Amino acid sequence: MYLLDTDTLTYLYAGNSNVAERFRTANDPDTGTTIVTKIEMLRGRIDYVLKATTGVDLLRAQDLFSQTENLLSQILVVPFNEAAVEHFDRLVALRNLRKIAECRFTDC
Repeated sequence: MYLLDTDTLTYLYAGNSNVAERFRTANDPDTGTTIVTKIEMLRGRIDYVLKATTGVDLLRAQDLFSQTENLLSQILVVPFNEAAVEHFDRLVALRNLRKIAECRFTDC
């Protein structure tokens, strides 16, 4: 299984010939991306819609959003699973512990 990160998927979407060729030669039916990459890509497109300052910008942003949705609907998107959620919870706990430790040495 190959999982494409946000940059690689963006290059593929933009038609980068090197990335497209690598994608074709991988020849793995389970090539896809993660839910994190999907969120990052759609969030970027939503930001573009929200920042539109002209009607032309708004139409372009809408078109790009639709194209990105279409691209993402054609590939495997791997969701979070129980193991990922458990790891996430451990990282959050570690981050909170660090903040508590920092308070001992500063005026929180």
